[in-house]
Amino acid sequence: MAYKDLRAFLARLEDEGHLARVKVDVDLKYEIGAVCRKVLDSSGPALFFERPGGYSVPLVTNSLGTRRRYALALHTTPDKVHQEWVSRTARPIPPTVVKTGPCKENILLGDEVDLFKLPIPIWNALDGGAYITFPCHISKDPETGERNCGMYRTMVHDRKTVGILAAPFRHISLHRAKAPDKPFPVAIALGLDPAIHCATVAPFPQGTDEMAMAGALRGEPVEMVPCETIPLEVPACAEVVLEGEIPPAVTRVEGVFGEFTGYYGLRLPQPVIEIKAMTYRNNPIHQAVYEGRPPNEDSIMLAVPLEAEMARLLPLPGLRQIYMSIGGSGAFNAVASIEKRFEGYGKMMGLAILGAWAGRQIKNLIIVDDDIDPSDPRQVEWALATRVQPHRDVEIIKVVLGSPLDPSLPESERASGAARTSKMIIDATRYDAKDFETVCSPKEEASAQVEKEWARYGISL
Repeated sequence: MAYKDLRAFLARLEDEGHLARVKVDVDLKYEIGAVCRKVLDSSGPALFFERPGGYSVPLVTNSLGTRRRYALALHTTPDKVHQEWVSRTARPIPPTVVKTGPCKENILLGDEVDLFKLPIPIWNALDGGAYITFPCHISKDPETGERNCGMYRTMVHDRKTVGILAAPFRHISLHRAKAPDKPFPVAIALGLDPAIHCATVAPFPQGTDEMAMAGALRGEPVEMVPCETIPLEVPACAEVVLEGEIPPAVTRVEGVFGEFTGYYGLRLPQPVIEIKAMTYRNNPIHQAVYEGRPPNEDSIMLAVPLEAEMARLLPLPGLRQIYMSIGGSGAFNAVASIEKRFEGYGKMMGLAILGAWAGRQIKNLIIVDDDIDPSDPRQVEWALATRVQPHRDVEIIKVVLGSPLDPSLPESERASGAARTSKMIIDATRYDAKDFETVCSPKEEASAQVEKEWARYGISL
């Protein structure tokens, strides 16, 4: 079932008409970002830029930019992706270590390292520089050896140095804090089997090995190879691997950068990673995502695993579905449908969702009855309009963990990384349901007959 690597996934996308090849030269500074923006606004295909900025190294974007392509990455369909996620992740498959792999076909060490061998765009008008936007950062807890894989924005400072933005509560920051006076090894893998990327951005609880979860999602172990210069292992199938260390007490100004929220954020001193080695496949492919206002690829990549993790970790009686809206950047706004058991059940469900690790970034949560499709904004708006009394059904929770990328927070909160926010639960379920107004609809038999004989009406929908 598993894709061997990124190339196998791209071949599948192309076979099914989900990939467009851009054969003309496209400028890395702003032009690629403008092309990506237009394609995303139209829910368009994955893009394969064959000669970005005149480079012979191609650039791939928008590979997971729709729920259909996300499902293809896991060899399933959009309607089954949550069920498959829950089923597969119940049985993690640890990675296996092999002696070598495709990512070792070319090895550059020390002064040979040059990040500008890769086509790395400047995406948006005010970006402070070129950014690697689809990295898998691999590190380990210096005390326990526990592996962590995460995705953090990566600014290219020079040919051998990148910046990293990671909030204090992210696992890489918590691990690094255990040995703050020593260089902290980090490997950055680029261009991977999509199941690895899906696991990398998923909100798994601390202590989870994302590579074991990637194995579960792909149905077989991820093969990993030892790094050349640091005590870490990386996926053997990677197109490019950057090996480096975060030196203690060294920072450089990072930003600004157009984020998945659609805003630029702050320009602040952040840690750097000094690259010691660069390994890559023959004829490598650089994989990236365009960051900016929704819709964007990040919204899908954040939303789908968060929804699935909620289903996995919160098997609450009556919880039907959780939907992360694209307009909410796939992280901040959620709608949950429930089978309401009694009054107060909606708010109880809301508190459970916001209290879960996977729900830590949710800011606005709407609870609806199970007759409402949470992914249909018109149905949700109807529930808000006809089932909510604000004085009774809206709860505000103050001073809880949010996201430092939330532009509505004061700058002091965002700069500190603490990101203390308020959160809102709207209980849009029917109050006193047994006496609530009856929903009107055509007679069931008539609707069934119309559906059966629809062709005779000559109406194209």
